[in-house]
Amino acid sequence: MAGAARVDITPELGVALMGYGARVGTATAVADQLHARALALDDGGEHSLIAVSADLCLLAPEHARSIRQRIASATGVGVARILVACTHTHSGPETGLSEQLAGQPLPAHVAMIFDGMVGAAVEAWNRREPARLGWSRGQAHIGRNRRIADGPIDPGVEVLRVDAISGRPLAVLFRHSCHGTVRGHENLEISADWPGAAAAVIEAETGAIAVFLLGSHADIDPRTRGLMDIAIPGQSVGLGREAVRVLGREVADAVLECFAVAAPDPVDEHPVSAGSRAVHLPIHLGDRTPEDARAELERRKDEVARLLGRNAESLPRLAELWDLAGTATRGLPIAEARERIAQVRLYIRDKTSPFFVGKRRSLDVEIQVLRIGRAVLLGLPLEPTTNVGLDWQDRIGRPGIGAVIGIANGWLRYLPHAADLSHPDAHCHYEVLQSLLAPGACEALLCAGKELAEELAAT
Repeated sequence: MAGAARVDITPELGVALMGYGARVGTATAVADQLHARALALDDGGEHSLIAVSADLCLLAPEHARSIRQRIASATGVGVARILVACTHTHSGPETGLSEQLAGQPLPAHVAMIFDGMVGAAVEAWNRREPARLGWSRGQAHIGRNRRIADGPIDPGVEVLRVDAISGRPLAVLFRHSCHGTVRGHENLEISADWPGAAAAVIEAETGAIAVFLLGSHADIDPRTRGLMDIAIPGQSVGLGREAVRVLGREVADAVLECFAVAAPDPVDEHPVSAGSRAVHLPIHLGDRTPEDARAELERRKDEVARLLGRNAESLPRLAELWDLAGTATRGLPIAEARERIAQVRLYIRDKTSPFFVGKRRSLDVEIQVLRIGRAVLLGLPLEPTTNVGLDWQDRIGRPGIGAVIGIANGWLRYLPHAADLSHPDAHCHYEVLQSLLAPGACEALLCAGKELAEELAAT
């Protein structure tokens, strides 16, 4: 049994947009509507799941869990079997993350968005009808590694075709790995970026609801942007509506090719299952004693002050230190500027990490596995790098389809792989500088995901 639904969640003009620290101003226009799209699958027994994907940048884990609990209450589907995902457009509205961290009330528009996500899920569940499922795989090449020239990318496009028994297309679930950053920080138009453009084409040409899941995208930008360097300012400038349309169309064409050849997969007794598990992990410096962590931060503060030509007592607050690193290193050779900025940002990262987890030094990270036919999807509440996704593919192996879903059920910053951390310039890479969890987290999460997938396969 399968059902799908789409709900408009476009906010009013004037809302703050999410995705770029350099952005100034609020939404002045709507380039395209934002939606929450949902797919519900149910075998009529114990095995069911609901996936909701919204045209948003990201959600706090607490907000994602609240949405899932509301869906569970309305449908009877367990929270562990409900996925709440974001397409990661950087031209969507703020979702209350800052307010949640600061213990403040949510902006007025957020309630409407969350209601729309719940509404899409419930509507999809209520629309269930007998259906067939078929997977297919293709490729798209809209992205490039934004950190390493000719670095790894995952061009894969995984497509689940969901048809009613009559043959009428109900839904298309598609996954690809690329940031939603065609539009840049100077843009003040509400936009679903390339994932929204792709979904619109797929829906127009199939009549089905097109639900997008973001893959291992952390180090992948649209090819319309170049290599990103922390020592070069202004690199988040983007392009306009036409570039969004072109890249979205390319992904849509790849999806439609897969859609055309997808045949119903053989089904076993339980073709659909899902579950989740908490993995306890330390944040940066959380694996040290509190005393050792404080001493290390004091040492780094002194070093940062020296690199910026100041004394430790005169350093500004952390919110201003980020900008000071850029201005204080201006005019230096780029390699030297890069190294100094990296040391400042490493200090800021480790000093502020407890802020994201309630002033704790470790946290429970929820992973989720969705088994749909021969596909094993691993949901992570993080922005995983390409190497994370490639590693998961290897662990699942063929003929199965192993795919990672990024920003699944919330956002806990970036997740680099051990291969990313071993790069000689890893300490200068944004994905490392914006990570929350201490080294070793990726391996622990992937191992836990494989164990959970095997348990689900055995039930």
